[in-house]
Amino acid sequence: MNFSRYIQRELDISLLLAVLSTAAIGITMIYSATFNWDLGSAGAVYKKQIVWTALALIALVFTVAIPLKFYYAFAYILYGVAIFLLVLVLEFGDRRWFNLGPMHVQPSELAKIATVLALARYLSRRNLNLDRVRTFVAPLVLVMIPALLVYKQPDLGTSLVFWAILLPVLYWAGLRPIVMFFIVSPFLSLICAFHYFSLVFLILLMAGIIFIVRPRLSLIVTLVTVNLTVAVGAPYIWDHKLHEYQKRRILTFLNPDMDKLGAGYQVIQSRVAIGSGGLSGKGYLEGTQTKLAFLPEQHTDFIFSVLGEEFGFLGAIAVLALFLFIIWRAVHIATIVKSRFSSLVAIGLVSILVFHIFVNIGMTIGVMPVTGLPLPFLSYGGSPLVVNMILVGFLLNIYSRRHEYY
Repeated sequence: MNFSRYIQRELDISLLLAVLSTAAIGITMIYSATFNWDLGSAGAVYKKQIVWTALALIALVFTVAIPLKFYYAFAYILYGVAIFLLVLVLEFGDRRWFNLGPMHVQPSELAKIATVLALARYLSRRNLNLDRVRTFVAPLVLVMIPALLVYKQPDLGTSLVFWAILLPVLYWAGLRPIVMFFIVSPFLSLICAFHYFSLVFLILLMAGIIFIVRPRLSLIVTLVTVNLTVAVGAPYIWDHKLHEYQKRRILTFLNPDMDKLGAGYQVIQSRVAIGSGGLSGKGYLEGTQTKLAFLPEQHTDFIFSVLGEEFGFLGAIAVLALFLFIIWRAVHIATIVKSRFSSLVAIGLVSILVFHIFVNIGMTIGVMPVTGLPLPFLSYGGSPLVVNMILVGFLLNIYSRRHEYY
């Protein structure tokens, strides 16, 4: 077979081009965010990102080359290795990463993909009954272990990513929407725990659903126990377990103006930067918020703010369109593959991307708390970029082997 025809047939070129375009935009915006007019250069940050991009593409190629049956066979082993690294980094690392000379490796990034593989392996079993309570124990444990270890680093934002993987994968595996509501209910109880009338409304809503659906007694007991524990324990966790910086982020999210020069400063400056960009932006390298250093972390967590200021609404929409295309292709791949394992992996991986994109962009416009989650392919950072490219490598791998069934 002609090689070019083989590539067109077996490789999702459109997905790869969209990812490469987004990464190129990221390098361009990092250059702008770190450019110093007095020095007439951007320093070495964008050059490091170019090197990381090259390494990430090599990782992508290796991921595509390895047969999916290998990942299926070793899913639990890879998960175990990831958990071991998370424990190791807490004991011997720099809390969140290992310092390997000029490189900083974050095990939490690799743990995301390992968790997806383990979940997909478990949920792809034949004759799996998702209506039984005990069926959820293993997925919950698989997610809870890395989430708690990452939270202990402490990294609340990344720990939430693991929970964001769970529901989409369970839904794709065939979980009924009503059961999904029961799973989400503890998070609703957490939100309502500080507001009496909201908590009463939630209790009445759940009681009504239980009366109509009439689930098994074991499910009712589990549901009541978990929600009661969350509702009672939430105030205690707020007072005694959350770090002060985490409390400030949550309170500042609700009202950024309460600390304009402190925790709310980044959000306020980010909104100013994006708002000042208007329709078409101020022009490349012309962003005043960026060049006058009003916006901290502008080449990492707030890279979207730089884009919005310099290229305006049109530039922001163009990047969002690229992200939406990548997400659509990933979901499309999940729908056409014959392997249940591969389909679940694709959904789990795209859930990671969606959560990162939603939280990061929401953070820059002030509708989400500042969590420290980078914007995929755009924000500066080696480990996140490499892992995101590995993620894309999995999607390309799944597409190229979409006719395989096991």
